Amino acid sequence: MPERKSDYGPARLPGAVRTAAVLVGALSAVLATAGPGAALPAPALAAAAQCGDVVTANLVLTADLVCQGTGLTIGADNVTVDLAGHTVSGAPAVQIPDRRGTTLVNGTLTGSQSLTATGSQLISPIPLTASGVRLGAQAKLTNASAVLGRGSGGCTVNGIRAQDSWVTLDGCEARDLLYLRQSTGTVRASKLTSGSLRLEQSSRGRYENNVFDDFTVLLYDMSRENVFTGNVLKNAESAFYTAMPQSPTVTNTIQDNDIRNNDIGFEANDVTGFTIKGNRFTSNRTAGVFVDNGIRRANSEWISDNVFTGNGLRPSGVKDRDGNPVAGGIHVRTVPESRLKLSGNVGRFNGGHLIWAPAGQVVDGGGNKGPCGPVPNPDLTCL
Repeated sequence: MPERKSDYGPARLPGAVRTAAVLVGALSAVLATAGPGAALPAPALAAAAQCGDVVTANLVLTADLVCQGTGLTIGADNVTVDLAGHTVSGAPAVQIPDRRGTTLVNGTLTGSQSLTATGSQLISPIPLTASGVRLGAQAKLTNASAVLGRGSGGCTVNGIRAQDSWVTLDGCEARDLLYLRQSTGTVRASKLTSGSLRLEQSSRGRYENNVFDDFTVLLYDMSRENVFTGNVLKNAESAFYTAMPQSPTVTNTIQDNDIRNNDIGFEANDVTGFTIKGNRFTSNRTAGVFVDNGIRRANSEWISDNVFTGNGLRPSGVKDRDGNPVAGGIHVRTVPESRLKLSGNVGRFNGGHLIWAPAGQVVDGGGNKGPCGPVPNPDLTCL
């Protein structure tokens, strides 16, 4: 930051007043050169930003900001902040208090929090976009509609906590915890590493064409109608883990994914409300699918048309609640009131069985190909 020689210039004024002074100076210069009747361009902040500034017009950063408190506060609607390759560090780096249409581009936000955006109306979340931005610390969103990484700019995310929000990650790299509560997520063409996606009461999300690498998907607490398709999920303890009852009539769908090199591909504990279809489960150490359910309900779940190869060859010692060791393609332990429907599943080179399900716990939809057990089981025929 250049040295300020005047004790009474803009550097001595509070952020909001200093911003206004800069804008007046910029407008005066334009009026002096444009002539009468000329169209005026939108004013931009012409001085170097400082910690604590309230930004009310488009801003291009000219230097890094390292702040003990808030870095920049957005003070008007439809403001664009071009970080121009610079870094803002603060607590948070950027704060958006009920302002709409904020755009952040080309730089890094970090500190104790990278970004906070808080809207005042649940039915009208504040929209914001960020492209080419690295969020080096957790972002917190409340009543917001955030699109991160739209276009070729991409984004980097190190944790998000969202409440009552819509969150889109498009072509991003993400780490740490992505926590969505009563929110809707869209994640596409992104790489998620060393963390987890946790959904609580979060529905109608779509997650497609991503790589989840040591990044467990956690489905909790009435999260429903979420669709996971076209993803690679690998190197996690469980690629999917779901617990707590879901909607009795509406399911989460896991379809056409490549689920490999985890300990367990899909694990359900006392939960209902899922469809697993058309996936490839490969080289998961303990099992491709493990369902351990004690909930009684009339509607059952579908596990169909999946391919299981080389699962259960290095089991980790997991047992179901009846003490049966888990190893193989599909392991089912449920109650007769909540039978699972199995059809069209194919397996080879799995440890143990393609399907392990005691009598009275599954409905055979036909077309399952691979060894099944325990025998005898009149409810299940495997070709």
